[in-house]
Amino acid sequence: AGHGGKPWDGMNGIAANLLLNLTAGMRFDGSLNVDINEITTNLVPFPKLHFLLSSMSPVAVSADRGRNIPAPRTMDQIFTEVFGRDRQLASVDPRRSTYLACALMLRGGVNISDANRNVERLRRGLKMAHWVSDGFKVGLCDRAPVGTPYSALCLANNCAMQRPLDAMNERFGKLRKRNVYLHHYTEYMDLADIDGAAECIQDLGAEYGRLDIARVPDTVPSIEPLGIR
Repeated sequence: AGHGGKPWDGMNGIAANLLLNLTAGMRFDGSLNVDINEITTNLVPFPKLHFLLSSMSPVAVSADRGRNIPAPRTMDQIFTEVFGRDRQLASVDPRRSTYLACALMLRGGVNISDANRNVERLRRGLKMAHWVSDGFKVGLCDRAPVGTPYSALCLANNCAMQRPLDAMNERFGKLRKRNVYLHHYTEYMDLADIDGAAECIQDLGAEYGRLDIARVPDTVPSIEPLGIR
């Protein structure tokens, strides 16, 4: 938030920086730009599992930077930070769960060889789904954020999303038992629809949990092309 700023100024700054990094590939030139359509195509292996974790390094730049958020010193540090727990914009640790897919959107003086080297360095410590061991999408934008030579935004479809979904459902269950605040919503929707939404969230959490513990199959069934006998 900077000196003398309000707490929500810092949160607004983080949200603004995320959107700036997300849309940089559409606003500036780059040797390997990535747009939002490519993100949805590459990061969503199953239709319902489209909830992405986001992390940034640095989190704040220029005038938004406070004393407690130092700028990364090296490019390798930027890559390490976006996979760490402290830079996640949700209260989860993705390294303890399975990555279904991952996108790295890099800005500034980053070349593809540096990106590939760091991806290989970090991938050994990540748990990837067995069907997508190379599940990284890398985007390079030439224009760096103001006040820093380079930055990284990581968008990950990770099974750690089960935790916030389960926590949300648990909080809802406590309120639902006492029918607290329901009168604000039952004026516009049926109670069955509210309970149905809670069941959908519970099912989503369970599906992320199932994929998190899925094992590599012993055999992969062969597919015989049509018309060939």
